[in-house]
Amino acid sequence: MNEKEFRERYAALQARTAVSPELRESTVERVVRDSRRNRFRSTAPHKRPAERFLARRWGAAAACLLVSALAVAGTPTFASFLQGEEDKPGIALDEAAARSGFSVRAYASDGRAALSPGEGDIVVFDRNMGYRLVGGDDYRASGFFSGCLFHVEGEGIERVQANLTGGALYRTTFEDPPDADSERSRELAGWKPTSRGTGTYYGGYDLVMAQTVDGQSKVGLTKLLGSTIDVNAQDDPGIADGSTLFGFWTNEGDAPEDIPAVDDPLSFLVDRFEGQRLTVTVTFEDGRTSTQVIELHVGTFRTEREENGAAEVTAERASEEDIERGAAMKSLYGEVVEVDDGAFPLPLDDANNYADKVLPPSMIERRDSLVRAMREGSDGLEDAILAEESLVNADATLSFDSPWEDHATGEARMSQLEMRDVSVEAFDTLPEGTDLASCVYVEDGWLGNFAYMDKCAREVWGYGHNDDGTLSGGEYRFALVSVTVRNPSDEAVRLWPSVLFELAVRHDDGTYDIAVGGYDLDFTASGDVSTLEGHPQNIVLAPGGETRISLLRAAPTSALADEGLCLVPSRTSGSDQAAFRLAAQE
Repeated sequence: MNEKEFRERYAALQARTAVSPELRESTVERVVRDSRRNRFRSTAPHKRPAERFLARRWGAAAACLLVSALAVAGTPTFASFLQGEEDKPGIALDEAAARSGFSVRAYASDGRAALSPGEGDIVVFDRNMGYRLVGGDDYRASGFFSGCLFHVEGEGIERVQANLTGGALYRTTFEDPPDADSERSRELAGWKPTSRGTGTYYGGYDLVMAQTVDGQSKVGLTKLLGSTIDVNAQDDPGIADGSTLFGFWTNEGDAPEDIPAVDDPLSFLVDRFEGQRLTVTVTFEDGRTSTQVIELHVGTFRTEREENGAAEVTAERASEEDIERGAAMKSLYGEVVEVDDGAFPLPLDDANNYADKVLPPSMIERRDSLVRAMREGSDGLEDAILAEESLVNADATLSFDSPWEDHATGEARMSQLEMRDVSVEAFDTLPEGTDLASCVYVEDGWLGNFAYMDKCAREVWGYGHNDDGTLSGGEYRFALVSVTVRNPSDEAVRLWPSVLFELAVRHDDGTYDIAVGGYDLDFTASGDVSTLEGHPQNIVLAPGGETRISLLRAAPTSALADEGLCLVPSRTSGSDQAAFRLAAQE
């Protein structure tokens, strides 16, 4: 499959799926909130504004594996070359290969091909410029996958044993991407460090990235093995034919807390491999053994741009001019310092000690379940107000503006609709007959990964889904919110039930907080609506038609039980916001 076909197939998948709900606020919130000129800030005075988890659209911000992983290009800005190199030269690479019967060959970080030796008979390693981490606990949990890949090359290789004195070694293999309509493809599209350890197909890997290799799309599958590894060709045939690659990983040293937003923000972590030694022992089919010891150092090398814009390291040391024009990369190089025909010289007691366990997933920051509604005033943001006269009974009718996107043209539209007959019911358990796995937002928004949705719910909002259909934590309940929506216009309107309204809590002074906590689970719609093929979270309301929509979600208990509970349409027509009064749910 070539890159064009890959992108087309994934575009088809993306068109019928949505951004993972844990990141949805970054896109739709801006559209919905800006359209009604309201902004939120946290009710906690010293916390940053919590944001509504709304976005369903597929986008780069999704951290969706596919989009983020394909964007591996960047113009690097790097530290200058480490001065004061070893006075004592290493063993020539050809000599080391002749004496040991194998070579350690650096590989491009996308798995495309082996790299040429560098000037001075050194092994020059590439870097993965697309790998990102946020520092702090994320560095301790996920570590730094350098992208400095290598393979062991030789005839009749039966077994490879290796040790890295600082950090650990990981294994990377590349496979063709799955069919875009398959369950495997859905899981791939939703993989990210925060979902690590979940899923049927990719749950056992520590890093999953889509790459473009010679115009062909591949999926890179990475598994941390340990500081000492012991791999045989029977279990992993790739060590014999060179298709299995190994790389350097570390989470040692002080965890970086504030990683700068520069072109190569992780370059300083390369320094942590300076002076480390890589010991590689090969056992051949005839029983012979040979060992090479390679000492690692940090250097800066000239880069060349690929057709896709990615920077590829070359074996040439970077000049000052290369560095100034951004055509340089800080990476590792290795010198062979020892060669012998002995067995592996280090203990194997802890070999492959990470092979059967997955690194902890990255954590997601806890958010406030209620955020203050804000609007833009003459002097900046100010509290939005729901005046007493702007509140209407649940059976009244309010006109509101609904933003939507024309499926055929991609044009952003705004249509005036009418809402009436509003109700909310709260439950301690899922409504009878509800199957979470088949709920539209679980199946489509979370790409069927219920385990990941539950993880996010526990970390972000503080509740989880129990096996008996209840919610843990005591601070959330299930809420079924129902509204009737009418389209008075003479054209069909695309509706996105998740962004039609918000539950809110109004205070005596007219200020109000939006109940952003909790995830949407499912919705039903009856009446003059049709489905939109490939977009299960959307419906189309006919001209002059009306629909009854019921949305099932988890909602904060404190909001549901408050006497100030109300429902705020996405944007009521006119200068002031209006809302429906709702009865408190005990």
